[in-house]
Amino acid sequence: MNNETHLPRTPLEICMEARQMVKATDGDGPLTAAQRRKIIADIEELLATDEKLTTRVVARNIGCGRSTLSQLLSGKYKGTGDKYLRAGCRWMADRADRAKTPQAAYVRTSVGDYILTVCRRAADGPCIGQVVTPSGAGKTAALMEFARARGDRAVYLQAGYAFSSPGGLIGELARKLRIVITTRSTSATLYAQIRDKLADYYAGGRGDPFVVLVDEATTLRPTALNTLRNLHDDPACRVAIVLADTGRLTRELTKRGGWAMYEQLRSRFGAAYLLGIDEEIPLADVQAVADSALAGLGHTRKLSKRAYEYLRRIAQDDGKLRNVVYRLHAVDWTARSAKIVPAFSAAELDFVADLVGAEPFNKAAPMPFGRPDHPARSARAEVA
Repeated sequence: MNNETHLPRTPLEICMEARQMVKATDGDGPLTAAQRRKIIADIEELLATDEKLTTRVVARNIGCGRSTLSQLLSGKYKGTGDKYLRAGCRWMADRADRAKTPQAAYVRTSVGDYILTVCRRAADGPCIGQVVTPSGAGKTAALMEFARARGDRAVYLQAGYAFSSPGGLIGELARKLRIVITTRSTSATLYAQIRDKLADYYAGGRGDPFVVLVDEATTLRPTALNTLRNLHDDPACRVAIVLADTGRLTRELTKRGGWAMYEQLRSRFGAAYLLGIDEEIPLADVQAVADSALAGLGHTRKLSKRAYEYLRRIAQDDGKLRNVVYRLHAVDWTARSAKIVPAFSAAELDFVADLVGAEPFNKAAPMPFGRPDHPARSARAEVA
């Protein structure tokens, strides 16, 4: 008689095992009976062990209704249900990946607060929001923070030229919504599936609208933008949309020709934040980003007033707050190569400018990392 007992698996362990099945279950062919039983058992156990998980949430994420999910789990579904089981396996694998990926701490800044406000207003409308900032001002970090905080009711898309067409955009949005894509999937069928899933979130106005955050939105073709607008205008789903980019977005929307023909799109802007390239980044934002970067490098010290002012000065150049992070990392690297503890003084910050492709303010300044023949001098010379 076997008296061996097995401890119940944790939700993460369940999802990690599902993650190992993804490659085996992907494709157009039918699942094996063993694969079906395994996925169903994993979903049932996950529902039993994760107190925050409901059948409604699971059903939404695998693209079916609660009644369909109940039939699948009870073995009463008429058919194989393979497309839903594949989606369930992929959904559990995604949960495992998110749990394993360390989340970088979001650094709150005034620019980020404005961007988050636009996202919230767009969601409350629901309407279309517009965010335009120079590169490096914290736009992407704020958008991703909003998506993280909103959970399964928002997706972040980095458009780029790979997803600039309607078909590319629809395919990427379908993947983000965990809709199973097969060789038989067309843009039309995927669009219908996307619409149905987003309509389930909205529930005729009884639920919170879904939010689509699109970074690098200038790369989207006008027809792709119209696809997003159609999802927003559809009374069944009423998707909130935030279009974000650098200053190119405003220029394209207002110039003659091109996007200027899309008055319907511009008329739906209910929230906007436009940060001019010449507007200064506040000192408080610089301090917050610098302190976070130092903590990430393992340093708990605060900088001197002069060092913060130096970083504020370089944060006004192209690259904005990204310059602050890169400069602190350059000082840390240089000090480690010299086997000394960095002070992160204004002199050190200026000395390493060459390492990040910038121009030092004072090239004649004495060596701040020790004696003149110190390895840090040669480290700078390599890129000078």
